[in-house]
Formats: sequence, C-alpha cells, structure tokens
Amino acid sequence: MASGLRIGLLLCVIASAAECRAQAGRELDEAQLERSLAANPKDARLHRDYAIFLEQQGRTAEAIAHFRAVCDLNPDSADDAYNLSLALLHNNLPADALAALDKHPVNTADSYALRGAILNALNRSRDAAQALRRAVALDGANPDTLYDLAITLLKIDENAEAAALLERGRRSFPTVAKMHAGAGMVAYLTGRNADAVRAYETAVKLEPNAADLFAALGDVYDATGDLPRAEKAYLRALRLDSSVAAYHVKYARNLLKLQRPKEAEAAFLNAVERDPANPEAQYQLGKLAAARDDHSAAIARYQRAVASMPSLKEAWYQLSLSYRRTGNEEQARAALEQFRKLQ
Repeated sequence: MASGLRIGLLLCVIASAAECRAQAGRELDEAQLERSLAANPKDARLHRDYAIFLEQQGRTAEAIAHFRAVCDLNPDSADDAYNLSLALLHNNLPADALAALDKHPVNTADSYALRGAILNALNRSRDAAQALRRAVALDGANPDTLYDLAITLLKIDENAEAAALLERGRRSFPTVAKMHAGAGMVAYLTGRNADAVRAYETAVKLEPNAADLFAALGDVYDATGDLPRAEKAYLRALRLDSSVAAYHVKYARNLLKLQRPKEAEAAFLNAVERDPANPEAQYQLGKLAAARDDHSAAIARYQRAVASMPSLKEAWYQLSLSYRRTGNEEQARAALEQFRKLQ
C-alpha cells in the first residue's frame, strides 16, 4: 500500500474515532442531565441546561417542554420567557412565541428585536417595524437588527427610510455583506441597476460562500442585460447550494434568453425535482413541450402549474391552446374562461 493511501486511511480512522468520542460525549451528557432531572425535577437550572442542550441538538420541540418547565418554576423571569419565546419561534409557532414574550415585556434591544422577528413571522410588518425601531434605538451598534428593520421597512413601502438605514449600515459596518446586499436590493427595486451590481459585487466578495447573494447578483446582471455574467453568477449559486429550486429556475430562465432551450429544460427539470409544485418551472416545461408539439405533456405541466398557482393567467391561456390542439374544445373553453377572469 502506498504511504499516501495509508495516511489517508489513518486520517479517516482518526476522524471516525473523534466523531464517535463526540457522540459518546453527547450521549453521556444527556444521560447525566436526565438522571439529575429525575432526582431534582423542580430544579429550574437543570431544566434550562437540558433545554439548551436539546436546542443545540436541533431537538427544538423537546427543548420547548423544558423551557416551559423553567418558566413554570421561575414565573417572574424575563430571561426564561425570552428563551421560551425564541424556541417557539424556531419551531414555527410565532403566535405562542408572542404570548410567551408578552408575559414579561422588558425594555431591552434583544427583546424588541425578537418581538420584531415574531411579528414579521405573523405578517404584521408595521408592528414589527415599530418594535425593530425601538431595538435599533436601544442598540445602534447591532448590524443584524439594523438590517432587519431596513428589510421590514421595504415590506411596508417605507423605501426612503430603508435606503437611509442601509447606507448608514454600509458606513458603520463596511465588512457586513448583507448591508451591501440590502443596498443593492433597494437600488434594484428603484431601477438603479448599475448601483445594484456594484453593491452585490461587494457583498459576494465579503461572503464568497453565500449562494443567495450570488443568485441576487445574477438577477441584477440579468436586469442590465449582461446574460453571460448572470449565467456565471447563477452557476456559482448552484455550486454552493443546489437544493434550492429557485436557483435552478433563475438559471433556466437565463438559458432560455441565451437561446439554449435543451439546457434550460434540464434546469427546469432540476427545479421540479426539488420542488414539484414550483409553478414557473412547470409552466416553462409546458411551453417547451408545446414548442415541440407534445401537447399532451404540455397539458400535464400546465395543469400542475395552475394547481399550484391558480392566478397564473399565462398558464391558463397556454393550457387552453394545448387543449384546443388536442381536440378538447370544452376544456379549452373552460381554461380560456379562467384566463379571462384573471384579466
């Protein structure tokens, strides 16, 4: 056996042994916590430690039960109410999270920032902005809260205030990529595509492993008509994270504009493999099938598109055409009627 191969195998063994030791350590810690809790079921500190341990293991639902136990044992603790609220939000229970936070309202930046995140999850963006403004006023040195406030303001069309905050963030936190990305988003939304390109190019230099930033950079390249650079940006996003259907859709759209339909079809198929209900991918696959006169396949794709997004009027129109070309006049009329209702 070559010495290089022996070293490689040895490293694998060492790595496996280290992982086994870590796993054994986690199991030992959990067993110790369980024994301690069994002996002292009213010890709030033990419940808190176990909840944090479970949260770190990604077992949020189990952690919540112990955070609740801590709050029952320490009903006047704002810190424990905060921990419970945060765990509930992580477990996609924003209404419960807000109720937990409301039991002990405190005048701290962290509490207001969490309230803002919860209210955003509840689609109460105006209330979220109010909470996040308070968080920023209490702690203006936190780039995360400043960014969250700016993005929330964009949701409620307070674009001027959002833009000012993001420019302030770029000056105060020049190495924080999302500040530049946020400024790029504002520029893109207001039609300043060249400024958007510069902002996103700065963002990806600061965070070269952020797939979402490369996908956004691809969008602004596309908006400026620079399709080859858009293709490179989308490909970089896919190399970093190929699990996101939206990235495949963006890449496929770009390929269509570059007159490469076969590659585009493969990319749309990759999108529906990851998200079978993706309406745009299904619609575009239907159009590609119709272009080669495979209207039976096109109909199936259009049906999936409108099932996922009934408001997608273009898909209803194309569906009516494909029904007509297959001789299904009644279904063609029904699809066309749906299209007209959406006009």
